[in-house]
Amino acid sequence: MNKPRALLTAVVAVFMMAFVPVIVKVIQANEATIGMVRLLIAAAGVSLWLVMRKHSLRMSRREWLCLILLGLVFAVHWFTYFKSIKLSTPSIAAIGVATYGIHLTFLSRIFLKQASNWFDWVAVMVAFYGVYLVVPEFEWESDQVQGLLVGVVSGFLYACLPIIHQKSAHIPNSIRAWGQFAFALAAFCLLLPWSQWQLNTTDWSGLVFMGIVSTLAAHSLWVKATTELPGITTSMIYYLYVPITMVYSFVWTSESISMQMLLGATLIIGANVAGLGLRWLQSRRKSTTVKVS
Repeated sequence: MNKPRALLTAVVAVFMMAFVPVIVKVIQANEATIGMVRLLIAAAGVSLWLVMRKHSLRMSRREWLCLILLGLVFAVHWFTYFKSIKLSTPSIAAIGVATYGIHLTFLSRIFLKQASNWFDWVAVMVAFYGVYLVVPEFEWESDQVQGLLVGVVSGFLYACLPIIHQKSAHIPNSIRAWGQFAFALAAFCLLLPWSQWQLNTTDWSGLVFMGIVSTLAAHSLWVKATTELPGITTSMIYYLYVPITMVYSFVWTSESISMQMLLGATLIIGANVAGLGLRWLQSRRKSTTVKVS
């Protein structure tokens, strides 16, 4: 895949994934049902791929534990994200999850021994001030504030996933993807008593669309793109998720988008992108120094 095509693939994947918060808000299915249906479709698709490619699942106990951990973290990330959407709005939930880049900075420092600097702390303060601005009246009891905070928790869990993936990088990508979906499905099945299946045609159409288009197809395209493109590029492209979600939500749910919300989203995304950009410049300088020496 050449670079322009990889860039286009990444952008298309983000557009497909951005349908999720709007559909989750519109349909009547609850968090348990949404997770089970999406994961069932995704796990079935990846399982079929493994069978076709004749991948073996013979692994050590440690490797199985890594896959189980991936699935559990992914399950809680999805559940909290869906809960955030149901409590607040698609845009507010997406903005909350967008804090994952800040979480990832400090998780990388702890678990991957990657150094952080004063700029990282400034970015954190700017991003969380943006979180404060997102809701017009920051009252702890309001559904919007609670939904936003649950979204921030979901962003933290989302930031844990690449750490686990890097720690288990010796396991093939397709098997890690299978483990993430399969064990997340197992975790969601524990919520079966609280699921709801009295759904209309629109609800089922939304669930199937999310499972096929926004999960199986979008994540497959995203994996292809991230394989070809530098991490800094895909990280910045991913932040398109927030403005795209805001547009989708404005069009399909008539969500009111205030200037204060736009400012908050801009501060969060700007702080994350600035942090990524600084790390890219630092890595470039180091590589240049090594070549000169």
